[in-house]
Amino acid sequence: MHFKSDRSNMKKRLQYQKLKRLHSSLALLFILRESAFAFSPKYDLGFETDLSRGDVTPSAFPIVSMGMRAQSEDVPGSVSDEYEYRENALIRISPNHPKANELAIKDLYWGEKDQSYESPLRFTFGRRYIGWSTLDSMWGLGQFEPLNAWDKLRATPMGLTGVFAYTETQKFSFRFFLSYLTFPEITPNVVIENNQFASEHPQSIASTPQTYTLLNKPTPLGYEIVIPPVSSIIFRPSIAFMMETKKEIPVFGRFAYGYLPLNYFPIALQASLSIPLDQIVVQLHPRLLYHHVYNAELGYRFDDRISFGGNALTDVPSEESIPSDYTTTPLSTSYTWSPWIKYQTAHSKLLLTQIWTKGGLQADVGPYASANSSIFSSHVFYRNASQLAFSHTFNPDETNRLALEFKYIHEYSVDGDWVSADLFYNLKQNTILFFGGDIVAALRSSSPDRGAEFLSDLRTLDRIRGGFQYVY
Repeated sequence: MHFKSDRSNMKKRLQYQKLKRLHSSLALLFILRESAFAFSPKYDLGFETDLSRGDVTPSAFPIVSMGMRAQSEDVPGSVSDEYEYRENALIRISPNHPKANELAIKDLYWGEKDQSYESPLRFTFGRRYIGWSTLDSMWGLGQFEPLNAWDKLRATPMGLTGVFAYTETQKFSFRFFLSYLTFPEITPNVVIENNQFASEHPQSIASTPQTYTLLNKPTPLGYEIVIPPVSSIIFRPSIAFMMETKKEIPVFGRFAYGYLPLNYFPIALQASLSIPLDQIVVQLHPRLLYHHVYNAELGYRFDDRISFGGNALTDVPSEESIPSDYTTTPLSTSYTWSPWIKYQTAHSKLLLTQIWTKGGLQADVGPYASANSSIFSSHVFYRNASQLAFSHTFNPDETNRLALEFKYIHEYSVDGDWVSADLFYNLKQNTILFFGGDIVAALRSSSPDRGAEFLSDLRTLDRIRGGFQYVY
């Protein structure tokens, strides 16, 4: 915006800036006053039954969840045309497993709207989901933004927490992120009782060895998790930047960079003999690491229905010093590529995409390292995989409409398959019945060059689910 230099315009400009600052200071009061009318609580009562093959006993796992959503768009004029706020939180518990609980906040921010033209640089504050990488979002990798992986098969990305800035030109938009506060990804609850893993969640822990052969004699194993101070987990600096083209042009591109803490914790193992010598104590040490993440994507949009593109993501972990008595998997630079094509109408969506990942892991180091395998599963979910995702809403103009969501992934390096399907039926305007399930299979435990354990780890989680959602 350009201003003339005469006194009249300068006076108007100063008056405008004073009004703007006053409006900014009062905006939070408007949020507190108006947000009660914007809340949309959602109650989701689910019931899952594990139908795993093999020696795993089928089990039931009931889930009760409540979501709270609030945003300024729900109440016209509640804040202003210049400011916005949003809240999206979820609480989940299992009545049969009281320690299996979750609090996930995807969005909780307030600030200036991106498309507000009153200021060249607009700011928002809090926790905000943006989607820094299409590849990251499509495959649920959790590189830029942490995952809500309380249910690993249905993990969803969450927002980053800090200060966000936005500006734009005629053809490009720019985002900046700065923070000293980090919340890692949410994983299934891990419970240790009497030095043994006691699962409070069907996905909380894979089978762990109970004994170790020492001097030709089976010796019991006991486990401890050494959790770092909370301050060292959450108070860590991070920064990110993104540039992308405007949606008005058919050729679109995006570049993003982040220097961020890893959203997950690689684990190191430290073992020692107890006194008396009747047990081996295994201490598990989470490693707090940083990484540089580079994302580049390019695509073409034919019309509102068809688009295709390609994505490249490079993850460069920071160097670390590993104690000699730790057994762990050192990280290395990983390179991920993914072409994709989308078809979308008013009631249907179709996605076809492929992913390749190279690098990311080195050979294990430490006293208990193996030359041919890794002692822990990695965060390299896929090495070579294809994905087909489809959704469709039947009779969309009727109250009792039916919706289908389907996804199929094949991982070539472990010869693994994952089929997921869900049906949603609107019984009433605010009540939805749902029914679905997952089938997961894998012939190999990991890729020949390590990694890709995601489907093999979860191959005993065949399951069906059902329940209802109520929104008011």
